[in-house]
Amino acid sequence: MVRRLLGFGLVLCLVVVGARFALRQLVPAQEADAQPVYATATVVRGDIEVVVEGVGHLQPIYLSDLRAAAEGFVESVYIQRGDRVEAGQVVAVLRNEELTYELAQLELDVKRARLELADLLGVPPEQVTEVNPNRGIEIRAPIAGRLTEFGVARGDKLAEGQLVARIVDDSKVIMVAELYAGEIAHLKVGDPVWLRRPDFVYEGYVQGVVTAIDPTPEPKGDIFVHQVTIEVDNPGLMRPGKEYLLTLKTDRGDVHVPRPQRITRFWKETVLRSPAAGTVTELRAANMDQVEAGQVLLVLGGEDTRRYILQKQLDIEEMELALAQKRDLRENLVVRSPISGTVAWVRAWPGMKIGENEPIASIFDNSRMNLHIRVDEWDVVHLREGQEAAVRVEAFPGRSWKAKVLRVDFMGQAQDGIAQYGVFLEVEDTADLKPGMTALVQIYVDRKEDVLLVPVEALFDQDGRAAVEVLDNGKLRVVEVQLGLMNDRVAEVISGLQEGQVVITGSPWDRLESKDISPQDTLFSPRGDQKKQPQEQEQPIRIRIRTP
Repeated sequence: MVRRLLGFGLVLCLVVVGARFALRQLVPAQEADAQPVYATATVVRGDIEVVVEGVGHLQPIYLSDLRAAAEGFVESVYIQRGDRVEAGQVVAVLRNEELTYELAQLELDVKRARLELADLLGVPPEQVTEVNPNRGIEIRAPIAGRLTEFGVARGDKLAEGQLVARIVDDSKVIMVAELYAGEIAHLKVGDPVWLRRPDFVYEGYVQGVVTAIDPTPEPKGDIFVHQVTIEVDNPGLMRPGKEYLLTLKTDRGDVHVPRPQRITRFWKETVLRSPAAGTVTELRAANMDQVEAGQVLLVLGGEDTRRYILQKQLDIEEMELALAQKRDLRENLVVRSPISGTVAWVRAWPGMKIGENEPIASIFDNSRMNLHIRVDEWDVVHLREGQEAAVRVEAFPGRSWKAKVLRVDFMGQAQDGIAQYGVFLEVEDTADLKPGMTALVQIYVDRKEDVLLVPVEALFDQDGRAAVEVLDNGKLRVVEVQLGLMNDRVAEVISGLQEGQVVITGSPWDRLESKDISPQDTLFSPRGDQKKQPQEQEQPIRIRIRTP
């Protein structure tokens, strides 16, 4: 038992001695006068340029997908993939017969509506929508003649379609005589006819003229008759319904018709009705007056009339708007390129039926493209619209393209805890490039020449101000500095330093992630049992200042 314990102790001693020997080999002995080791840099004069970089993909500024404005059939296609087209060039033609019919009908409707309102208002058709609706409606005589059954008075309210008067032109009368075939055997249009009253033997004749002969006989009882129209100047006593005996004057002699024939009607006769609801505000004629065609008989006014006119005007404007839309659709059946560019794809061929808004082709202009990149919240504060930039593409090494910032987003989107902002640029002279290419962007923020420069590693934050550690004759002192431009390597020093001074870029006072190091330690010695310095004598913790 004792031997076993002695053997175990011997082995344990050997292990401890070996471990101590190995540790001494790896970690050199600390000397009492060990000095800190520093990384330094010299303040120099030079040039500084601040740029913001980003990566994005090129996209055409002008990209147009041509779509069918109306349903139809493709008649012709004049382009194919890869073709170069100019703005306004015809690329395809569609056919839509239904649209053609609708357009013709609308044109007729508009013309008819304008003519009707023009007759009502007494103005040219092209001016009807310009008339003040408060002017009222003048009701005019459509024909010359005698005014009958005209019984309205000033202040009367008329309903739309209400009878206003009858107008007859009794300067002539019309007789439609019923004659036998033998009686009209030698009669022709233009032959004269004498008429006399059967009950006045000694009364003189009234002369008329044949204006029409119906060659198709009509049955009347057990015989057939032909209708012969005779126009007669009215000496003043002839009225519809009165009977007259006829003598037909033919080139074969006179033909006497023994059967009396009746006057059918006056030459012209019409019924006049109110075109709209309204109040009679003026009377300009009386019953039994002889009036001329176009003469104003009365004036309608009031709110009802105003609304009627206004509604008619709105109806015309609505129809004309629909007409303009149909005409636009017809124009769009001839599909033209809105831009100059290159055809990306074509999805139409002759005979194909195209639906409304269905794509036909796509055209892009790659002479000027845009680019979208994202920058973080530290970089975006340096960007503004109009800044110049350079764009490089890996497919063209050694070349660069000019660009300009078009827009910088006001709102950022958080990504990994850091706000990202969109930046849009326009790239010039991009005819050699293709959409979708990856591009590196460098946006020029500012540039200065012959200024004091210090490495950004030397900067740290002290009480909210930028500072550096200056090494002067082996001693350290903290100096506050005023900074200008900064990039990812150096910063401009406006005040606080002079050219040639040595600044600390790394020292044992920098905090490492896994160990605290005292100012008395070298870069290779552990803190060990060194006595901690009072809190007020410790060097400040350096905080890296984020640069553009």
